[in-house]
Amino acid sequence: MFKKLKRRFITLAMISMAVTLIASFTAVNFSLRTKLANRADEIIAELYINGGSFPAIGRFDTLPESGLLDETPFKTRYYVAYVNQDSTIIGADYSHIAINNIEGVRKQILQIMSSDKQNGYTANYRYGRFDSELGEMIIVVDCTTDLQIVDNLLKITLITITSCIAVVFIILQLMSKYVLRPFEENRDKQRRFITDAGHELKTPIAIIQSNAEVLEMTEGENKWLTNIKNQTARMNTLVRGLTELSKMSEGTLSEKEKQRILFSDIVTDSVDSFKVLANAKGIDISANIMPNIYIDGDLEGIVRLVGILTDNAVKYTDNGGVINISLYRKSKRVYLKVTNPCAGLDRTSIPKFFDRFYRSDDSRNSDTGGYGIGLSMAQMIVHNHKGKLTVDYTADEIIVFSVEF
Repeated sequence: MFKKLKRRFITLAMISMAVTLIASFTAVNFSLRTKLANRADEIIAELYINGGSFPAIGRFDTLPESGLLDETPFKTRYYVAYVNQDSTIIGADYSHIAINNIEGVRKQILQIMSSDKQNGYTANYRYGRFDSELGEMIIVVDCTTDLQIVDNLLKITLITITSCIAVVFIILQLMSKYVLRPFEENRDKQRRFITDAGHELKTPIAIIQSNAEVLEMTEGENKWLTNIKNQTARMNTLVRGLTELSKMSEGTLSEKEKQRILFSDIVTDSVDSFKVLANAKGIDISANIMPNIYIDGDLEGIVRLVGILTDNAVKYTDNGGVINISLYRKSKRVYLKVTNPCAGLDRTSIPKFFDRFYRSDDSRNSDTGGYGIGLSMAQMIVHNHKGKLTVDYTADEIIVFSVEF
């Protein structure tokens, strides 16, 4: 149980940190690229206002709200082209950019003209399109250096985030045992308390029971002695159940503790043993058991599991109802299903069925003598065999218990 809790704790912590860091990374990436695009658009707008060139030096110093500086004209690589309606270049200024392939520039302009956007990126170049007397004016600014700086910064950030996640994962692996240690100690104390209390209660229960039997032999039967005997028997059963449940909570079975079990015979024997009790209550049991199904596990635990589910079905089946028990193999998995009609069950109680001492209907349990630990014990048995036990309540008011090994 604590291994599962440890994994869940580490997983949630890692997911929380990863989501936070990735969200921060995304926000930084978006912010930097937005700021870079805005700065390029400012440059393009300034070039357009001044007819395709930068204004005289000193202009930007008088515009504190602008992100441009007097050094900007000397650092900016750009070109200006004029295009007619046929996408033919009728004029251009390439003096502010190093051009090794004029054909590549023409393809870039054609690509810009084919777009419906008035501004945007083409590769590492930011462009703007404007109307002018000479035709459509296209201003293209080279943002390669700035984009490379942003990309390198983001790569470093991503590497840092990955390293942080790896380091935190290692730290959590090492520190989680210290975090969970108080819970483990508390569980061990509870287990010892239940075991010790069970041993201590057995003696007085046995004495009360034996004294009641002696009084019955000497004084004869009466309702008071009968009540004492019945209640001590119930208490003895409860103490034994709690002790066994405490032992089962120690963890999954090791390979040495397992043996080859003929599951089909166990289910068949359980059905046969409960048929008399079921028929006495006006209930029928229908079984569909596939023969020769074997599993590896604890014989006593599997017998108890089948007994608990069958006994539970007999106790809570409506009068005249039919209990259906099926055992079959599908692919490499083994399935046991126990279904029984139970009208009027509160659907909100279904998730609590496996809680210790939970009883969904006190009136029913007062008649059946249930303690609310049987299904909890069944779940523990299945868990120790690395299986899965689920419960469902259909629209037809039928309870379905499913075991998967």
